[in-house]
Amino acid sequence: MTIGTAGLAGLAIAGVLAVVDWFAVYRGDARLERRAKPAVLAVLIAAVLISDPDASLRSLLLATALAASLTGDWLLLPPVRFTLGLLAFLLAHLAFLGAFLLGPLHAELGVIGAIGSVAVLVLAGRAILAGATRAGVRRPVGGYLAAICLMAIGATASGSPAAIAGAWLFVTSDAILGWDRFVATAPQTPRASVARRVAVMVPYHAAQLLLTAALLAAG
Repeated sequence: MTIGTAGLAGLAIAGVLAVVDWFAVYRGDARLERRAKPAVLAVLIAAVLISDPDASLRSLLLATALAASLTGDWLLLPPVRFTLGLLAFLLAHLAFLGAFLLGPLHAELGVIGAIGSVAVLVLAGRAILAGATRAGVRRPVGGYLAAICLMAIGATASGSPAAIAGAWLFVTSDAILGWDRFVATAPQTPRASVARRVAVMVPYHAAQLLLTAALLAAG
């Protein structure tokens, strides 16, 4: 299926808002960020609901994933409520996974996704989980790692290039965020701190746009 006019408009507006958010992060404009960051997901949710007035199960799962992501975005804005934000995004990934499971899946691509997930867990996940253990949040972080890997496997198995790119950009964003929080030393300069935040937000918003586009196109 093709994405309708409402879906395309929503993706375009959300893309512009994402760039505004990146600019706000780069400039350290917390006031603008508090408006632009949630607005990206709010526009995507509206686009999904308008695109499918019959409210198919896949659209409802996509809207749920985006709404949970919006909640997570809000919880991770200062003052950060990390564990609650993590749980919100865990729900988002399970909803994304459910949406992909409704469509055709390719076993051989799923195996590739599983291999990629194992590589991520070995290269970054172990160190992140070790740091999370020291911080006393091993269980929520471990559950989150499992959820995002399952989502990435499901998206890869779908065979949709947009879904595959979106899923692994999401993994990249969260790997950077987890490494920054639990493994890396504190940034030495304000510029380095800003660079890390921008490096998290750019692939995150690209992921949300691509996953939404893929699932809207799937109908």
